[in-house]
Amino acid sequence: MEPFRIHVADEVLIDLRARLRNPRWPDQIPGVGWEQGTELSWVRRLVSYWAHEFDWRGWERRLNAFNHFTWEGIHFVYQRAVSGRGVPLILTHGWPSSFLDYMDMLPMLEHFDVVVPSLPGYGFSPRPPKVGINYRYVSERWHRLMSELGYSRYGASGYDFGAGVTTILALDHPESVIGIHLTTLESDLAPVVDETELSDAERSYLAVSRGWDTTERGYSAIQSTKPQTVRYGLNDSPAGLAAYVGEKWHSWSDVTPTDDFLCATFTLYWITQSITSSMRDYWDNRWHPVDSSYVSTPTAFGLFAHQRVPEGELPRSYLERLYNIQRWTVFPHGGHFAPAEEPAALARDLSVFFRGLS
Repeated sequence: MEPFRIHVADEVLIDLRARLRNPRWPDQIPGVGWEQGTELSWVRRLVSYWAHEFDWRGWERRLNAFNHFTWEGIHFVYQRAVSGRGVPLILTHGWPSSFLDYMDMLPMLEHFDVVVPSLPGYGFSPRPPKVGINYRYVSERWHRLMSELGYSRYGASGYDFGAGVTTILALDHPESVIGIHLTTLESDLAPVVDETELSDAERSYLAVSRGWDTTERGYSAIQSTKPQTVRYGLNDSPAGLAAYVGEKWHSWSDVTPTDDFLCATFTLYWITQSITSSMRDYWDNRWHPVDSSYVSTPTAFGLFAHQRVPEGELPRSYLERLYNIQRWTVFPHGGHFAPAEEPAALARDLSVFFRGLS
């Protein structure tokens, strides 16, 4: 285990800024807005901010105030509880995001020993050059990391791919995981239910979800079948990266995060060239699926269902087919990226749930 400090070479940032100042913009049908994808004026304004105003060195200073480490190729942030006796808690992000999502929330978790790793292939965690890096592969790495840090019992939380990793972690290590907290259901692990057994609320949810799939799921189809093709453009053009990743943050959020936060996320992907490797999560989890079953570990679910493009409000009964739900909280604000959108609300829910378990 080695301490880690973030510092990007000047030439990398100079090259990035030069590319941002010379994009070749496409046209857009007048009045179409976001209907066909990222709106042109929105991304042009955002790229201008990234090129002329965004301060990555300021982000480096802020991020380096936290304790960063690497262990067997995994980058993670580690914050010990102020009391010295905190509940161990590992937090896992999803796509297209990073450990940055949790940084505003960390000071609010002062009673926990918090571990925030970067998924393999995201940011400063390189992805092993092989296939099969699925939920189970990552969950085993997380369990070994927590053991290496001296924790035989710990809690876990996550969303998106992080929800998948957290679910399998609880399923495979029930003796170690005291409880899990999720804010999204990972679609690959959704319950398989006969249509005749669904309640009216569940049918309504699935109808909205299918509508979301029709308009929003194209990226997933590409990334789980031919991900390498789209990567060439995204790895070469920061404007393209901003349009592709920014559209997800815009569509899946309640209120889109600030330009500064979005540009920090884009920059992290750019400087590490990890948009390419992060997309492999879709391919690996499709073609190397994990078998899931009922998770008996105490589970809390925080429902942040206020996306610009609605994905549906999960009924508790639907999730109880898969999880031992002990806490269910519906929030009035926040979308897919709950740790970044509503850090205080999520921190409170985590604290209440795990305080009741410890």
